[in-house]
Amino acid sequence: MTLTSPAPEDPSQKDAAPDTTQPYAIRLPAVDGAPAVDVRVATPQGERPPGGWPVLVLLEGEAFFDTAAQVAGRLLRRSAKTRVEAMMTAGVSLSGVADRVAAYAFTPGPQGQAPEPRGAALLARLATEVLPQLAALGADLEQAVLMGHSMSGLFVLEARAAGAPFARYAAISPSIWWNPAVVAAQPESANLLVAVGAREEMEGLPPAHLARRMVSNARDLEARGASLRVLEDEDHGSTPYAALPAVLRFAAPY
Repeated sequence: MTLTSPAPEDPSQKDAAPDTTQPYAIRLPAVDGAPAVDVRVATPQGERPPGGWPVLVLLEGEAFFDTAAQVAGRLLRRSAKTRVEAMMTAGVSLSGVADRVAAYAFTPGPQGQAPEPRGAALLARLATEVLPQLAALGADLEQAVLMGHSMSGLFVLEARAAGAPFARYAAISPSIWWNPAVVAAQPESANLLVAVGAREEMEGLPPAHLARRMVSNARDLEARGASLRVLEDEDHGSTPYAALPAVLRFAAPY
C-alpha cells in the first residue's frame, strides 16, 4: 500500500474558501483476484470532530470524486440551508482492470456475461483495507456510506445484502436487471437511498432498454423500505450528478 500525504500548505491560500480540502491518495496493488485500487481522499478544512468525519465512499471515483468533493465543500458553506454537513469523501477507482463489469459483479449475469464475477473480492478489499485506511485519516466508520452507479450501483445493493460494514448505502440507477434477485435479498431498513432518472424508463425507448425496468426496479426497492428519488428530466448518465445533493444529505444528516 502507498499513501501520499497532502502537499505543503501554500501561504498564498491562507484566505482560501473554508471548503478547501486536502487530498490524499492511497494505492493498493492487485492481490488474490482482487483488482488494484486507487483511492483519492478529501478531508474538510477545520477541526476534526471527536469521533471523526462521516465518510462518503464513491465507487468509480475517476468519474465522481472530483465533482462530489467540490459539491460537498460548496454546500457546506451554507449548511443550515443545504442541510449538508462536513464529511470526508473518498473516490475508489479500479486500476488496470480489463473487465470492469466482472469486477463489480457478484453473479455471472443473465446471459453469463461475467463467468468469473469478482465483486466479492472487491468488497473484501474495501472492508479490510480501504475502510481501515480511511479511519486512520480521520473517518468515522460508523458513519460510512457507500455510493455506486449502474453496475457499481448494483454492487452497492449486493454489498448491503451481504452485510457489508457500511452504515448507509446509496445506489444510483442500479443495474438490477443483471441480478433481479438482489431486490428480495435486501434487508428491510431505511439505510438505503436509491435514485434513478425518470427518462431511464419512458415511452419511446427501445424494448431492450425498457426490459431493464430501471424505474420499476427502483420502486420495488422503495417498497422494501428504501428512500427513492425519481429525478425528472434525468437519464442514466446524468442521474449520478443530479443526485449528489441528496446523496450528501443522506451521507451526513444535518
